[in-house]
Amino acid sequence: MWMKDRKFTEAEIINFLRQEFTPTSLEVRVGIGDDTAVIKKNDYYWLLTKDLLLENVHFLLAAHPPFLLGRKSLNVNVSDVAAMGGRPRWCLLGLGISNKVGRTWLKEFLAGFKTAAREAGIELLGGDLSRSTRLFISVTLIGESKSPVLREGARPGDILYVSGSLGEAALGLQLLKKGHRLGENPGLDYFLKRFLDPAPPLHLGQEIARAGFVSAMIDLSDGLSTDVHHLCQASNCGAEIWRERLPLSSELNQYAAQPLRLALHGGEDYQLLFAVKSEAEKSFLDWQKKNNSKLYPIGRLTKEKNVYLVGSRGQKRILQPRGFRHFD
Repeated sequence: MWMKDRKFTEAEIINFLRQEFTPTSLEVRVGIGDDTAVIKKNDYYWLLTKDLLLENVHFLLAAHPPFLLGRKSLNVNVSDVAAMGGRPRWCLLGLGISNKVGRTWLKEFLAGFKTAAREAGIELLGGDLSRSTRLFISVTLIGESKSPVLREGARPGDILYVSGSLGEAALGLQLLKKGHRLGENPGLDYFLKRFLDPAPPLHLGQEIARAGFVSAMIDLSDGLSTDVHHLCQASNCGAEIWRERLPLSSELNQYAAQPLRLALHGGEDYQLLFAVKSEAEKSFLDWQKKNNSKLYPIGRLTKEKNVYLVGSRGQKRILQPRGFRHFD
């Protein structure tokens, strides 16, 4: 098989799967390649997504409290449904359990998973369990929406927004790798929690989708530089990202050695990146004021296919996708 011949990338695998497993059912509106699959069912659409969390790849077992890992393992899936403007409903949980964890750890993990499920209105319906040499977590989530927002649909002139500050979770991961732990330094706990216990803006995704302002949307899991390319590729356009408008918190600037790098490439923000229709921008700004929402315009979609980072004096440089890569 071609995969054994040489090193392969995530994009190559996805393209291979698209070619080999093209949906033939008329109910499938979106298959591989968006935040969720989309299936038409009567007056609603079902949204299906899956995420894997692997020990030493997505989390450090000794550094990640089991209660928070339980929450995160579900919330990274909730983020995908939020990016579609949908409502999560049901989930399946798969666990490969290693000898490193015991009964107490498992109870705390499941307690965290349960709190996240209750907050989002999700029911756990089943799954699978196995013994494993390393801990791995597999969650499948099913949601619903009347009109899901896809990655495709953005047009040149649409304004790019993000829902919150960038780079803080990436700094939290850096701190964990350096040996910092929750409760040891109150000044650093905020960043640690941003990585250990992300809170995707589920209700915001539902509200802006329902209001009709948004032409395309994606969640920021792999990093802004990578995910903006995903949105642009799906929408067949390019973008200009305004460096000075990126929401970098004062705390990030204080503690991070390279705050801009973390904001562009760090990943794990689980904020929403979305395009507001150019003709709806004024109405969207009025809606923000009415709802007291703080959202951040960071760029504009363009006809040219490249993605640029634009400085304060208008200078441009190509913004390469240097976020998280699953097969490096």
